[in-house]
Amino acid sequence: MAVAARAVLSIIMLAGFYVLAVVQFVAGIVLAAWVTTVTTGAVGGKVGAAVFVGTVWAVGHGTWKALRARRDGPHGVPLTPQDAPLLWQTVHELSAAVGTRPPDEVHLVADVNAAVSERTRLMGLIGGRRHLYVGMPLLQTFTVAQLRSVLAHELGHYSGRHTRFAGVSYRGRLVLERTVAQIGPGNPTGWVFRGYALLFMLVQHAVSRRQELAADLASVRVAGRHAAAGALREVEVLDAAFGFYLTRFVQPGLQAGYLPEDLFGGFAEMLRARAEELSTLRAAAGRAAGEASRWDTHPPLAARVAAIMAAPETTAPVDHAPAHTLVADLGAAGRALQSQALAPDGAVVLPWDEFHTAGAVAALQERSDTTLRVFARAAGRPVADAGDVLDLVAAGRLDDLAAALLPGAAGPEARTRFAEALSELLTLAAVRSGAARWRHSWTSPPQLVGTGGDPLDLSGVAALACDPATLPAARQRLHERGIDVTAAKHVRRRVGPEHAGILAGVTTAIVDGTRADLLILTHGLLFVPGMPRYKTGMARYRMRRWLREGDPAQLAATQGSRFVPYEEIALAVRTTKLRFRWQLTLHDGTVLEVRSGAQSEQHADAYTVFAEAMHAATT
Repeated sequence: MAVAARAVLSIIMLAGFYVLAVVQFVAGIVLAAWVTTVTTGAVGGKVGAAVFVGTVWAVGHGTWKALRARRDGPHGVPLTPQDAPLLWQTVHELSAAVGTRPPDEVHLVADVNAAVSERTRLMGLIGGRRHLYVGMPLLQTFTVAQLRSVLAHELGHYSGRHTRFAGVSYRGRLVLERTVAQIGPGNPTGWVFRGYALLFMLVQHAVSRRQELAADLASVRVAGRHAAAGALREVEVLDAAFGFYLTRFVQPGLQAGYLPEDLFGGFAEMLRARAEELSTLRAAAGRAAGEASRWDTHPPLAARVAAIMAAPETTAPVDHAPAHTLVADLGAAGRALQSQALAPDGAVVLPWDEFHTAGAVAALQERSDTTLRVFARAAGRPVADAGDVLDLVAAGRLDDLAAALLPGAAGPEARTRFAEALSELLTLAAVRSGAARWRHSWTSPPQLVGTGGDPLDLSGVAALACDPATLPAARQRLHERGIDVTAAKHVRRRVGPEHAGILAGVTTAIVDGTRADLLILTHGLLFVPGMPRYKTGMARYRMRRWLREGDPAQLAATQGSRFVPYEEIALAVRTTKLRFRWQLTLHDGTVLEVRSGAQSEQHADAYTVFAEAMHAATT
């Protein structure tokens, strides 16, 4: 009853938001009328207009946008009763045990989580089709008892009628967010609405925390205290492990355009190889006290575990069998999920050893490209490959190159940094020449090995190459190993505006003497032909619309537009500190002059964002 009462309170507060809007509107109109009597009608009209924009228009527009918002439909790979008869049987048993109807569909997802959603009508007052989402990592690692606990928790939200007003609360939160977004920072009505929105969120989050504790008790009744507490701790450990797995083992190859042949199979192998580390993580999760915050939607883990262990124990049998036994062919389901969740255009699927090598080479190539660009600026001429670097050392330019890598450093420190960078270049040359490869390991960083499988360390050769007197000996050793130094060359990638995000923009900038709107993207700069001088106001509106919903690829297709990837920029110099004026030198020798004009206007702090982007692109 307490949970339901708090849910009703959040609905009452939503109604109070509209009452507050009416009160503010009436008070504002009274204020506008009084201002008219003591000043002029024009001033009173401005006050009235500000009140109207901050109340009637903002609330109306926010409500309209919230009602039109559509939640995403079902995602993941469907698991039919034929695919997973034991899982469906378990779900029906749990639904009956917690006192709610079973879901209509079950979907396998890549998240370290489980969830139940319902496609309701009339803002949640009329039920609809239910979808159960089960995370692949849970099926891979949980016991049946732990999985039953998690699923009972999610279904328990529906048996406790926690979701009866979820639709109203969701739309209400959207109304407040969209309304506040429409009101300028200087409008006092926005201050009141923002304060009320914070209060609304505090009440909603308090309700959510109570509901989570109530759903935990449902999982205890079905699976027992130890399975329920163990599942909570295991989810936290798995979430950290899966994030580490994706960042350390998957992301490098994925960014280079490759895919592993079995994403989730690799995760299972990593868990087996790092079993001791996982045990340490589990012990730490059990000891973690956690900090409570009024803004959290879930209670701290320690508080939830304590509440679970204080609940009456169940007499239900505990099934310690692996959860993957509930799905007939989990491996095939995981590969189907991978093809849906990770399917970039043109990606090449590779076995794990080749996938890791491809990712490591791509990361090394990116660092080497940066190094070669730095050397080119220091040398004042193109430096295409590691062979050019060795030629510069022979010509006595080592200190110039080292100083460019580590500006302000003393001679020995700079030379040490140069030797490290040269060792990376030689490593790239060895791999590109077919004289070396990386050996994959789940428990340690990839190891560079030669063609015979022995570890290969080129730091000694790099140290020899740092002295013109011993450089010939270094060249000889490289030749004996079959390493072609010219194979470590700078790669010019063709990066387009596809999948780029718009960070900021400048209207009516001047680019090489021509008016253009400048868009600062995540991958480069986009110049779109500017509007005529008499349409300055429309240019401002156009830029704001682009920042909200613009498609960089579509804008780049506009006639006269030009896209400049960041990695094509060799040098960026701000030519005056009094205004926005830059000179950009591209690797092909092209020079671009970019500056603000008399009618230019920056959006989203564009001048600062531009400076940060140029620093990142050229260092």
